[in-house]
Parts: sequence; C-alpha cells; structure tokens
Amino acid sequence: MVVYKHGSFYLRSGWGTKIIYAVKEDDTIFSPNNEQAAVDNIGLGRVMIKALRYWSDALGLTEEEKKPAGISKKKTALFDLIDEHDRYYQRIGSLLLMHRNLARNRDDATAWYWAFNELKNQSFTKEDFVDGFHAFLGVNGVNVKKGAIEKEFNCFKNTYIGDDKFDRKTIMDEDTYPFLAPLHLLKINNEKRFEKVPVTKAEMPLEILLYSIAYDNGDESTSWEQKQISIDQLMEEKYQIGKYYNMRYSKLIEMLMEAENKKMLVLSNNFGNRHIEMTDYPYQDLLRQYYIGEEN
Repeated sequence: MVVYKHGSFYLRSGWGTKIIYAVKEDDTIFSPNNEQAAVDNIGLGRVMIKALRYWSDALGLTEEEKKPAGISKKKTALFDLIDEHDRYYQRIGSLLLMHRNLARNRDDATAWYWAFNELKNQSFTKEDFVDGFHAFLGVNGVNVKKGAIEKEFNCFKNTYIGDDKFDRKTIMDEDTYPFLAPLHLLKINNEKRFEKVPVTKAEMPLEILLYSIAYDNGDESTSWEQKQISIDQLMEEKYQIGKYYNMRYSKLIEMLMEAENKKMLVLSNNFGNRHIEMTDYPYQDLLRQYYIGEEN
C-alpha cells in the first residue's frame, strides 16, 4: 500500500499521452540518470516527471523493471493497444480502462482502490474520506499522518472533478484538466458532498463491460467457457464492476441481456439467483473489437 507517490500531482488530461510517447521513444526515460533528458523531451519539471513515472505503472500502462543500466518501463498489452488506436484518449473506453486499473490497484493506488471498493457510502465529505482512509491504512499496518491523507484526498478528487464544459477532443490543450473527469464518476452534489456517480449504459461500451467482467474473474490462461459468475458477486464484491464502476443493478441487467442477444454469454435465473455463464466467445479479443469497431 502506498500514499503520496504522486507527490500531490494528480493525473492531468494530457499525461496519458505523454507516457505513451515518452516510453515508446525510450523505455529508460524515467531512470534517474535520464532525468534531464526526461525534462527536455516530456516538457514537465523534475518533480512532475517523478509523478508521471508513478502514474505510468499505476494506470497499468507499464511495469517497472530494474536493470544494470537503470530503470526500464516494460510496455503492457494495454499500452500497445492504446498506442495503436487511441493515444490521445478520446474514446471513453480508454478512460474507463484507466479508471478500472486504478480502482483495482490496492498496492499502488490505494486511495483509489479504497474509495471505490471499501468506502460504502455513495456520498461523503472530505473529513469522511480522510478519517475512513486513515483508519483503513492503520488496520493494515500503514501509519501515515492525517496531513498526508488530506493531500491524498485532494489528488484523488482532482483526478475526476473538473469543468463540465470540457470537450475530450481538446484533451491535449488542457494541461491542468483532470484526466478522468469525462467519466463523471465523481461529483459534488447539492449538499456540497462528494458523490460517486453510477456509470450509465450510454457511457459504457459493451465490450469494455464484458472485458472487465472476464478479466476481473480470470486472465489469458483462463478457460472461460461455462464459467459461472453470480450477479450478486458482480455487484457486491470488491474488485468487481458493481463497485468500481458504481453500476446500478438494473443497468447491468440491461447490458447483460444485450450481450446475451449477441451470443456473448448466457444469462440465467436459478430460483431467483441470477448469474451469467460464459461461453466459447473470444473474450481475449474484446478490446481489439472495441477499438476496431470504433474506427469503422
């Protein structure tokens, strides 16, 4: 579990793209002995470069490796897909995947994990967040001063809350705009409380939803055919879509029915206990289907 590795620099709108370009050009760009080159090539200050190094791994775009020559960033399959199809993050699916990776990253994005998996209240104050997250860390043997937790909260909320008039197509022109604000997963309500907002069917591409379900419950080595997953599990358990996408039960059922109509899974009801049964559908191809489909 970590706190404050971002140095209070929240994810800005253009930073995902900066990571793609920087690592593609030089996978050792974030090595300390390349610090000046990183500043010159990426166009950020030294402290921001350190934050970008952290965010690169936390987002699931890279995995850091230590080599004799210094630190190297190994590109993930998701890095390659986004580089090929959406390096400017103009598609909502790319941002949903980035959010998913943060919200499921208990070790390296602990505040994001806690807020979407452990924090039960849909609405909360800054004090609720600070006190609850501080207690969670303490129970898990991490002793951090509340002042640091307050900075962590500010970084967390600044990742999601920005100007509603922002257009994702101008994402690179907005260096201070929150990277994940277009998702509208967090807002300040009329009572001046922070509120987690459910993702809607219109905002959730079906391929992204099914990819999330499949890979929350397996990996490339999984034989998904005939694998059963209960709807209650999807809605209520940690690391599942009901938690980190703030999904409503009715919207999830609507989307699963659509997937069933497309022969992507089977939706069953066994004495009132609803579950899905995976089929021989090529779930490993879902992300490529999403990106190619958007391009056609």
